[in-house]
Amino acid sequence: MTDVIIIGAGPGGFDTAIYAKEKGLDVTLIEKDTVGGTCLNWGCIPTKALYHNAKKIKDMSELDVFGINAPSFTIDQEIIKIRKETIVENQVRNIHTSLDKLGVNLLKGEATIISPNKVEVNGLILDTKHIIIATGSIPKKLRFEGDDLEIVHDSKDLLSLETFPKRMLVVGAGVIGSEMASIFTAFDCEVTLVEYLDDVLPMQDKDIKKRAKNLFKRKGIQIKTSTALKKLTFSDGKYIASLEGKRKTEEVETDYILLSTGRVPFYGNLDLEGLGIAYTPQGITVNEYKQTTIPTIYAIGDVNGEMMLAHKATYDGYKAINHILGEEFAVDFNLVPSVVFSFPEIASVGVTEDMVTGEYETNKFLYKTNAKAECMNETDGFIKLIIDDQRKLIGCHIIGAHASDLIHEATLALHQNMSIDEYQTMIHAHPTISEVLGECIKGFK
Repeated sequence: MTDVIIIGAGPGGFDTAIYAKEKGLDVTLIEKDTVGGTCLNWGCIPTKALYHNAKKIKDMSELDVFGINAPSFTIDQEIIKIRKETIVENQVRNIHTSLDKLGVNLLKGEATIISPNKVEVNGLILDTKHIIIATGSIPKKLRFEGDDLEIVHDSKDLLSLETFPKRMLVVGAGVIGSEMASIFTAFDCEVTLVEYLDDVLPMQDKDIKKRAKNLFKRKGIQIKTSTALKKLTFSDGKYIASLEGKRKTEEVETDYILLSTGRVPFYGNLDLEGLGIAYTPQGITVNEYKQTTIPTIYAIGDVNGEMMLAHKATYDGYKAINHILGEEFAVDFNLVPSVVFSFPEIASVGVTEDMVTGEYETNKFLYKTNAKAECMNETDGFIKLIIDDQRKLIGCHIIGAHASDLIHEATLALHQNMSIDEYQTMIHAHPTISEVLGECIKGFK
């Protein structure tokens, strides 16, 4: 009998397997496809590979600002594709190496939970003390007339393209949609970003959403909020998308439609109802230890629907393993930083202004006044901080260069329950982008 069987080898699953093995547990990890899951193979990592290609193109287009005369350059889409695939292959290989080195038993196949302590895979019945479900999520389906036409795809398909489209309609302006719109605009694609809600990036702070929308438009992205895709037709060699807004209906010609309307938990062939595991369409119900309604079975990451982020899945797993071992693991899941790799980057941690109850203060500081940002030609954006009535930092929201790096300083401050007065004594090196955060801190009187 093994100590733990983990079903799913995405970021949550493989990290948890490694962590459990390092803690001295006997671990079997089951994956029906490829280790690394959606994030590594068809999500976060290949997207970031394309993002950095797009960033290089963006930088090349701005070389004249630095006195460099390079009026033209070419883009080799085959090399871009090969580079992306090579990065993914290297990362998958690294995971296999780590699992092999530690002696994690990795099985390929689709698992079925037979009972609270039995799992079937490839016709084998495996006995275990604990089961961790880490089966991740899949793209949410959007139904409309013409949704079966060949130009309609999800993000997995988009990341496998041989050549880039000239016109793209992106449906859904959340994280995935905003990132893809930014990336493919840089690849000289005409992008129309459609969002059913009133604004882009609905989960972000209101000031971030407003600024992001303006900056996206400046980059050339056509944005249509409070709008739904109702129909797609093909006639005379053209694909026409019918969009319905609050005030008008319009038609847009496109070569490609990306559906990025969110993700839903993937339960595979797990008979949750038969096992007596409580769940909803939003995710498997878990307690603070990521334990399901069956005490020996845990659910981590996207499948529990709490927060669909790879790093959250990893720490879900750590929480579960420590609970299995009877050890404390005091992680605060209210302080999970998130990042949007758009142009410019967006990052946040803690509460948004709309979430705050009681008295609070906010302060913003603009990138354009920062010397390093001007030297880099990266002056778009700002940092916004929120403090409560005890002058404790409770939220940080950044749109601008290196937001994905800067957010971790603020995350540490929130973890330490730091007051803004304590934070104001911290010295930031000059000249650095981090001074934008330092100046924002000093703005509270």
